[in-house]
Amino acid sequence: MTREEVAALLAYAGRIDPRTAHLDPAETTAQLTHWCELLYDVPATAPGGWDAAAVLRRHVASSPYPVLPVDITRPWIAHRRTLLARHTDPRPNVDPDDVAGYQDAIRAQRNAVATGQAAPSSARQLTGGPHPGVAARIGTGRALPAGAAAALAPFRPARAAREAAAAAGRPDALAVPCGWCRAPVGEQCRRRTNAAGDQPGNWTRRRTPHPSRKDAAAARNSRRDHAA
Repeated sequence: MTREEVAALLAYAGRIDPRTAHLDPAETTAQLTHWCELLYDVPATAPGGWDAAAVLRRHVASSPYPVLPVDITRPWIAHRRTLLARHTDPRPNVDPDDVAGYQDAIRAQRNAVATGQAAPSSARQLTGGPHPGVAARIGTGRALPAGAAAALAPFRPARAAREAAAAAGRPDALAVPCGWCRAPVGEQCRRRTNAAGDQPGNWTRRRTPHPSRKDAAAARNSRRDHAA
């Protein structure tokens, strides 16, 4: 704030809290100098709703103590931290090969935000919602296009089997734990390996669930249907 802005802020403080006002001109001048020294890097107003007069008014309304300069600077520091956290360093109009110039431009952008001269950039925020194609896949519960899912099916046999079962209306065996191999919900069934060199107790994933797991999934669906 400039000296004139600080003087106006002090005059406002004196009107809403007479304890802040001084009748002695010498004390008033000393108070103004003290406040200017602490508020020189605090703007009177800034993007994001910052208003030093509003901060002062809230302090007078909520605190039994007379307002001090630090009651303005501390909220500004917190507000500035919020502004910088929202800033995304947009690419400046400088040749990226000019490393020093590019860095200076980035610093200038950040300094403008930190001093309340510019609003933080929100260029990377999603403000218009997802792309229509993405929204359509989310609405159907499919994160991948059908062609991509089909191409990946040989490499994701368990997922492909679950999708095929859902499409055919069959129970999803992986929706229940396996009582035979103790595989939890969502994981493929497993079996012990007997290959030469394997350590005792090693497991490998089965491409298909155990029959008892399929029966358990079917029984679960049957109970759900009867309950409905």
